Amino acid sequence: MLIKSLRTEIAILAFTSILSVSTLILWFAIDSYETLYQQTASNDLNGLSENVAIDLIASIDEQDNFKIDSTLLQLEQYDNVRFAAVFDENGSILNDYLGNALRRNKTPDEIIALPQINYQDYFQYPLGMTKVGGIILAKKRIGDIQSSLGYLIIANDLSEPLLVSKKNLLWSILPWAILTIFANVVLIIVFQNRTLKPLIQLATFLRKVKDTRNYSLVATVNGKREISVVTEGLNSMMKEINTEIEKNKQQNHLLTEQQEEMEKLANFDTLTGLPNRQFFMQSLETALVKAKTMHSDAVLMFFDLDGFKLVNDSFGHETGDRLLRAIARKIVDIIGPEHVVARLGGDEFLVLLEGKYSDDYLQATASRFIKGISEPVDIEQWNLQVGTSVGVARASASDFNVTELVANADIAMYRAKADGRHRFTLFSQDMIEISRRRLRIANAINNSLNANEFTLFYQPKVDVHQKIIGYEALVRWSNDELGHISPAEFIPIAEQSGKITQITEWVIEQAFKDSHSIFAVRNSITIALNLSIHDLKNPSLINIIYRLMLQYKVKPQQIEFEITESAYLDNFEGANLFIEEIRNMGCSIALDDFGTGYSSLSYLTQIKIDTLKIDKQFVDQIGVSQRSTLVTKTIIEMAKHLDLQVCAEGVETIEQSQLLLDSGCHILQGYYFGMPEPLEIILKKLQ
Repeated sequence: MLIKSLRTEIAILAFTSILSVSTLILWFAIDSYETLYQQTASNDLNGLSENVAIDLIASIDEQDNFKIDSTLLQLEQYDNVRFAAVFDENGSILNDYLGNALRRNKTPDEIIALPQINYQDYFQYPLGMTKVGGIILAKKRIGDIQSSLGYLIIANDLSEPLLVSKKNLLWSILPWAILTIFANVVLIIVFQNRTLKPLIQLATFLRKVKDTRNYSLVATVNGKREISVVTEGLNSMMKEINTEIEKNKQQNHLLTEQQEEMEKLANFDTLTGLPNRQFFMQSLETALVKAKTMHSDAVLMFFDLDGFKLVNDSFGHETGDRLLRAIARKIVDIIGPEHVVARLGGDEFLVLLEGKYSDDYLQATASRFIKGISEPVDIEQWNLQVGTSVGVARASASDFNVTELVANADIAMYRAKADGRHRFTLFSQDMIEISRRRLRIANAINNSLNANEFTLFYQPKVDVHQKIIGYEALVRWSNDELGHISPAEFIPIAEQSGKITQITEWVIEQAFKDSHSIFAVRNSITIALNLSIHDLKNPSLINIIYRLMLQYKVKPQQIEFEITESAYLDNFEGANLFIEEIRNMGCSIALDDFGTGYSSLSYLTQIKIDTLKIDKQFVDQIGVSQRSTLVTKTIIEMAKHLDLQVCAEGVETIEQSQLLLDSGCHILQGYYFGMPEPLEIILKKLQ
């Protein structure tokens, strides 16, 4: 008896149909929204974890737990992070972080009472994104495949944020849904017959929406006012749903673009647009696998620019960057687009040639690079020129091992630099022995200093009457395993390995110790000590010199520090500051190897030195080359006008000595007057 008439049945049926279809649409909308939300949340977490993993590379490489914690604390700004953990490459946990999602609305005691998270359970999941229960888990590698430093896990809460988001969506849609249902009830009761046809149209429309899930459709049902209200309400609800879906699509699209941009930043150098180290290493690994499988070969060319640092320091980093871009274009133009060209970093570039190539072809190709890169580049009003040293290594020589191939090319490049720069060197196995010897020398320096294997030899300096007025302290090294090691060999190695400072400090202290014996025999003697480029950049060296002078009671007026022209020009402002502090202390300064820096003479008016030392290469040409003899005389005359003492080094014949004295040279040094000898011998000669 509940349904008294067909009209009632139709009304109830129509109402039930509208309600069911509306609910179904709402359910599908929420279901679609939930899927899009999960995709957005996963993309957000993926991008976040990628960024944090990149930020952690330097911290883990330096084993700095404070920096790791600081990096993880960046997650404080994300409300849905449950926890994060950093593991080393063996899966052992290094640091962890408890996120806002677990600490929200909890007292400190409640946070402490939370169950302990077993991070190892989550570490077992594969790299990438994984949904685990009500959370999304991101596992990322820290570093690249070849040099993995560890792993990062970040877990985001999914259930609670999704529930809140669906509630917000529901509350935004619900008024329109209620309005639609209410309007339908009124229309069914009052104008059932008149609205039956429009309702069928609406039902058809709703079925179409359900089937197509196209929420941008607009209902065009004609009817009385109530039907129009229903249609308008339905369209408004559809518009609201479509707006939310489009918003999520836009966010998803934006995240996709950001991810693509991040991939570009991760794989390409932002300055030159060339592939970076990470992308190149991946390409190199693929090429080596292919070459080995096909019994072919591959060649790696390692470029290091010669003279770029001087351009950067002299003209500024902006000019240096523009020069790097021009060099990158040159390399690509020379080798062609079919080969991979990458910027390794700084002023280093790599080129990968796939296939077998003869030595003649490689030499010709390298020569093209050396010639092309050395051609001047016009940047604004400057005409800038740099060179390059090229190391070349074959993949077959390294058994197609990526790390060993890069190391071989690097060794060959440094050999090219050692041989005079602006040249090409093809890697050979004997270079490994040279590299190993260099490594053994670098590793032996500290122990040899402690074992007193270093000694000081002293070479005399004489005045115009051939009376000894000073000595230059020269370091020598004899090792039980390595034998006698020339300063020309171990000094560059010490500079490159960062150990020249220890040697310099030892030389200064030993010279100060020896000075008491020398001054006891002849008090008017001056001892000269050499300083390198790296010493001028050591901010603590001044204090060390001052402390040792006080400790050994050395008079500053009897100590002279020699710096090379190239060392001065490498750090113009820093060298001037260092010289000023040394002179204020009472010591004198000599500019060594003058004339070898290929620089303007104008800087001589800006540098406060006491002595100008003429390099041996000019002295050697005295009497041989009229032009060089004239240059030497001109240097002496110029120095005298600048009120500087002039010392000529490398004097080996009486003819050289006489011409230098006739030209007005004040001090002479060389084998003609005495070879470098130990303290005991020079003391006997002085007595």
